[in-house]
Amino acid sequence: MGQRPNVLTPDQSPQHRLGYVIRELREARGLSMRELAAKTFVSHSKVQRWENGDRPPKDLGEIELVDRALGAGGFLIELWQEIGRGTPEPVHVSDGAPHVSDTSFGLATALSQTAASDGEGIFVPRRLDDGTVVLVALDRRALLRAGAGISAAVVAGFPMPASAAVADDPFDFARSVTANWSGLRLSRPAPEFGVDWHALLPGGRSMLGSQLSLQVHPARVEGSRVIVSVPEQQRVEEFLARPHRGLLVGAVDTGGVARFYALDARAARAKITRNGGVCEVTAPTAYELDDLTYGLLWAVSNYDDALQADDQALAETRSDLKAYERLSASAVSREAAPGLNTVAHMWLGSDFCARHILRALPDLPALPAFWTREQRGEEASAWLIFDHKFPYLRETTKVLGSTSTRAFCIPEGIVRSSPRYERILLFLAVALMESLGIHAQFTADPAYEAVEGFVVAPDKEAVIANWVRGDGMWHVDVTARSSVVREFTIAARDVNADSFTAAPTPAGRLRALAHYLDLPWSWLIERCGQLARYGSSGLVQSRSRLVSAAGIDAACAYVGSLPSDH
Repeated sequence: MGQRPNVLTPDQSPQHRLGYVIRELREARGLSMRELAAKTFVSHSKVQRWENGDRPPKDLGEIELVDRALGAGGFLIELWQEIGRGTPEPVHVSDGAPHVSDTSFGLATALSQTAASDGEGIFVPRRLDDGTVVLVALDRRALLRAGAGISAAVVAGFPMPASAAVADDPFDFARSVTANWSGLRLSRPAPEFGVDWHALLPGGRSMLGSQLSLQVHPARVEGSRVIVSVPEQQRVEEFLARPHRGLLVGAVDTGGVARFYALDARAARAKITRNGGVCEVTAPTAYELDDLTYGLLWAVSNYDDALQADDQALAETRSDLKAYERLSASAVSREAAPGLNTVAHMWLGSDFCARHILRALPDLPALPAFWTREQRGEEASAWLIFDHKFPYLRETTKVLGSTSTRAFCIPEGIVRSSPRYERILLFLAVALMESLGIHAQFTADPAYEAVEGFVVAPDKEAVIANWVRGDGMWHVDVTARSSVVREFTIAARDVNADSFTAAPTPAGRLRALAHYLDLPWSWLIERCGQLARYGSSGLVQSRSRLVSAAGIDAACAYVGSLPSDH
């Protein structure tokens, strides 16, 4: 491990507390400073400065890498965000009755303060949504070794027994999933009313976050099926009958390590059977929770919930903005759709740009090249999920009557800062395009990041259609201005000449992309093929009419048909 850095005083500042916890988690994971540096793409000296409390990670992307490398389940991100804020003092347990403070503050603060405690644990006051003040018991050693917060339990002024964490999470579900996916939050409802866990899926740059209710039960694998054993039929039937988004999770013990399989609550309703005196629910093993299925759950839930929430207002706004279709050029700000959430703005911009391109495409004087601005899975998953995107791709292919090219700019820094499930979503979006004969091309040069989305007939005419990372909901135009056409023509030709995924076949291009995104090729083919055989709707069903699983299923089917490595 090497010599420890100078002794920290975690109660001195949030910066020192962050350094303390990084060091404790690194050593608990059995990593040296150099090994952590390699995992986070920084120097050994930078890791040393983090742990000394001299200089914390510089930005959100860097602390996300550290959090993911140490399996901290988002806690390091919260501690990092506490830097520069005032942090109230925790309530330490004494022999007398604990004092319940009326102050409510972030869990990250409580966890960071725990690191400074000399005792086995402390109580921290927390105000619930209904105004009730309770105490959270935090165990210092369990926190620093697990890094997932499962050692915290809401109690009513009594210390948590040593066995409480195990009793509350008998399948090790919460610890496992929060360690795998930074930002995922789980909580135990009290009273539980038939729900084992509430899961808060994180948002993103535009996504707003989504909530799921879960029941977790023991399960066994029989061939390609998972049989979930449900001890209380009435409890599960009531859970599945509710209109909220829910998941039924089966936990399979494989030599002391649990594997988890998820089934959408609505899909599970029709799968309840009785085997003797035992109630069972069957799901395919293809629905195992991993980066592929978690990514789909994350993206579909986020988009679906946000679009459903604004459904009527969005439909009215789309009708109000229809007049812009008569113009060849328009730039519409988000203020034109007041009150709509950011995902609804995304959908409006994407839908308008797609229809703008389809109107202009037949009049272009030459076979065009396309340029798209998506860089992360959050943006790219719109190709898989928005109801108009897959039909738009098919229609553009039909109008052109031949293959086309579509260029992307994805710098290495974007890849490094994106979690694997987001990189998988980006890969699937590109695979969907390749399945339709669209040749995807890529540059890593950040100089092209600011280029707007366009369709250019080289040296002749261009269609501008941009809704991704723009100043407003959309910017569209049809222009023959020589300066604009020249800029787009040069950009398209540069990427065509130097694409880092260049290959004569779709499989070759996708294999090169998987390598760049650090995704295992054979695993992608195997898992996508498994999911394609059953479809994604049993895993996560959409509620909004503006969301479709057709793009997801088509992309998975295509990837599953590609040749794998042997």
